[in-house]
Amino acid sequence: MWPPFVFFGIALGIPLVALVAQSLEGGGAAYFQIWSVPAFVTSLGRTVLLALIVMVLTAILGTAYALAMVASPTWLRVGLLAALVLSLWTSVMVRSFGWMLLELPRGAIFWLLNLLGLRDEPIELYQTAVGMYPAMLAVMLPFAVLPVMSALQSLDREQLSAARIFGAGPWLSFRTVVWPQILPSVISGAVLVFVMSLGFYVTPLLLGGPANLTVSGVINAQMNQANRPDLGAAMSILLVGGTMLIYLVADRLFKVSEKWG
Repeated sequence: MWPPFVFFGIALGIPLVALVAQSLEGGGAAYFQIWSVPAFVTSLGRTVLLALIVMVLTAILGTAYALAMVASPTWLRVGLLAALVLSLWTSVMVRSFGWMLLELPRGAIFWLLNLLGLRDEPIELYQTAVGMYPAMLAVMLPFAVLPVMSALQSLDREQLSAARIFGAGPWLSFRTVVWPQILPSVISGAVLVFVMSLGFYVTPLLLGGPANLTVSGVINAQMNQANRPDLGAAMSILLVGGTMLIYLVADRLFKVSEKWG
């Protein structure tokens, strides 16, 4: 096990030590000063809200997507799996730029609505709070689908057969047989999406714009624009520490690492 430990010690340990050292410049006053930065306090609430909404929506859509993959005929299942894999293989930057082209005032969404005769004025979606959510859902959806799909593939088919033999319909079979077995995977995928969304940078910045910065965007501004690397480092440590704490608690409660291990 020493090679991965050495790798992570170098790749993660050294940058974290450097961040801590930078945040402690001035005797650690930066940890108190960050709470007097209005942009940071506002972005903290916005980031948590974004992560929560994306977590809930991806859990619902991801479960539905996984169920569709399992229940579909072979040709459709292959298509759905190919779309999922292609999404994972495509760069987050590329996908975010794609959504940006869709949401521009006279972008693809406006073109379609105008073609259908539903809208003549440019749409106001790009660089708004609402504009971040569809792109975040598209980026995070595969991480909610994969654990549920794995759980569905390992489902005991004999239990479903027994439920049908005893007269259970599709909904009752799903509620009593399928759902209890996939619920841990749904939760693990949702937790992973929530944790990843807390620190996401590219998609919220491109689609939400400077008026809707998340914590990662504010950290970048402190580092590169406000010339306050100590504040940026303190915010980074707070974000990393909070994310790790949330993940450890969720892993203890829901065994998230077992579903992804």
